[in-house]
Amino acid sequence: MATIDIAIIRDGLGRKTTLELCDDYAQLKKCERRMPWAEQAISDVLFTRNETSWFLWQLEGDLFGRALPHRFFGLV
Repeated sequence: MATIDIAIIRDGLGRKTTLELCDDYAQLKKCERRMPWAEQAISDVLFTRNETSWFLWQLEGDLFGRALPHRFFGLV
């Protein structure tokens, strides 16, 4: 069984732009096979970028529900 080193994943995600992270998150939400750990890793990196935008995304987005992060991070 493979293990996932979340620190390595977050480090790699940290090198992406906010737009790339939001696009990746949107793509993950469209996948037939959900990967909650990947969605959470992206969410964690977005949180470190802008806590206020992240909280607005969570509140208006129904806590990892329907809303995608783009408009909350000023990308729309």
